[in-house]
Amino acid sequence: METGGRRKFIIMAGRAVCGLALGGMTYRVVGGHLNEDEAGPRTRHAWQIDPNKCKACDKCKTSCVRTPSAVKAVNDQKKCSFCVVCYGHISNKRIASDKIMSEGKRICPLDAVIRIDYSGRPDGYFIYEIDDEKCDGCGKCVELCTKKGTRSMFLIIRPDLCLNCNSCRIAIDCPEKAVDKVFIGPEDDFKGIWELEREDPAVKSFEFQGRKDQI
Repeated sequence: METGGRRKFIIMAGRAVCGLALGGMTYRVVGGHLNEDEAGPRTRHAWQIDPNKCKACDKCKTSCVRTPSAVKAVNDQKKCSFCVVCYGHISNKRIASDKIMSEGKRICPLDAVIRIDYSGRPDGYFIYEIDDEKCDGCGKCVELCTKKGTRSMFLIIRPDLCLNCNSCRIAIDCPEKAVDKVFIGPEDDFKGIWELEREDPAVKSFEFQGRKDQI
């Protein structure tokens, strides 16, 4: 394989892996919330937000062509610490545990962050979820969780709400360039990724080598 072709193949493969990882994480976290009846057009690609670049500004809320925005906050339970006081939930951190629900000053202006008592004790374990029907993608909970918490809260573009525009307004307006179109494996059972660059010599060479290895 020529040096130029090898370099192009490595770059393409790297992008594909990153896309699969981001898409897979999104489906794992929001899979239970997806609404087939309201879903946009099916595609092997979808607009998505890179949580490592996102600064949780308000562009996702204000720039989306849909009202309310197709962007929603989610909380990854595998990263969450189930704290008594959550940075993404309330702002007055020194409040007594038994006063959090009644007197805690909410971070979310729409009170979309739900606190669920998991242990039955004021100082026990608590699960935090996002009410997607209330959430408008403002990112305030994500901003605080990212700065002070475990980064378990992040913004995603819901595949079932996104219209999958050819040119995403959020991607254009995002100051961090955190929005990009990624490959969504579950829509295609992780098949067809090589179809994207079927005519590329590097891909053909890779496929041919793979068939030889199986003989």
